[in-house]
Amino acid sequence: MRQEFKVKPNLAVGIFLTALTGVMIFYIAEYFAGIVTLGYVLVDVVFMIFMYLYFLGCRPYVYIVENKKIISKNRLFGDKTVDLMRCEVITDAVSRLADLVTRPHAIEIYDEAKKRHKYFPADPVGFTGAVVASNKRIHCTVAAYTDVHRSIEKRQRRERRRQQRADYNNTETANNGSSRKRRR
Repeated sequence: MRQEFKVKPNLAVGIFLTALTGVMIFYIAEYFAGIVTLGYVLVDVVFMIFMYLYFLGCRPYVYIVENKKIISKNRLFGDKTVDLMRCEVITDAVSRLADLVTRPHAIEIYDEAKKRHKYFPADPVGFTGAVVASNKRIHCTVAAYTDVHRSIEKRQRRERRRQQRADYNNTETANNGSSRKRRR
């Protein structure tokens, strides 16, 4: 079954690109006012185009979970595929010394070679559910997913026990031939 998940927008990237566009408009206005030269403005335009291509073109815009694989779709370059059958753990973001900032809404998947694959879905619980459904043997430690499913499983166990008790009481009543229910 194919499931698509959009990437959660990164606020820092949005602020950076907005500020970069504002600065670019300012430099173009200064060029028309005669304050800066054309070469200075062209260098800034090339830098802005490079940043827009990197942040909007090279980063994934959608994740697809299908056929026991995760496909990260990119606009400019090829898609990245991760085989879920080679993955061992799906977890929340783990802070590392090499990372300057750990994004708290990241989902990390570690494969057999201990390689880390980071995903930033807009719906982390749904994404985790799709990954766990594709690979039943993956160890899941995503807090939001396990909290939701732990309460659902507890409710299902409680209902199952009530149903078993009711079935047992009904069979006891039918076997004894009396309409009186057994007390516990």
